[in-house]
Amino acid sequence: MSNLEGFAEEFVVDEDVPLSIWYDSILNVRLKDLNDGDVAKLIRQMIHLHSIIPEALERLKENPVAGYLGDGEVLEAIAKVEKREWDKNPDVCESVSSFIDGFIHLFENNKLNFPEDEERFSNQEREEYYQMLKEIRTTIEKSE
Repeated sequence: MSNLEGFAEEFVVDEDVPLSIWYDSILNVRLKDLNDGDVAKLIRQMIHLHSIIPEALERLKENPVAGYLGDGEVLEAIAKVEKREWDKNPDVCESVSSFIDGFIHLFENNKLNFPEDEERFSNQEREEYYQMLKEIRTTIEKSE
């Protein structure tokens, strides 16, 4: 499925809950038209991971530091996915595992396309990014 439309079974918006209002606002938006912040938020909320994670990986291929609120937001959201969620989504887990292995290989060979602006993405931030990749790999390995 290429958008979120159809995922909501009789979703009722709770006007007192900002997350509910936001979710309603994106239900009929195609995945490719969501912004990076929406993708990261869906991942953080563990909503439709089987559809959202592949979209997130595509975005990371284009921009390893994809984010809306800040650099790396999409990868940070993936890093917070708990083992039990990977256990529920073995196909997604497998694709993330191979993606992360590829990114680690690119990182270790200094071929990952990071922003050139040193002020924006320092060596310390690069190291934190690398550690996040390794963290994701460790969590996924526990799930496999």
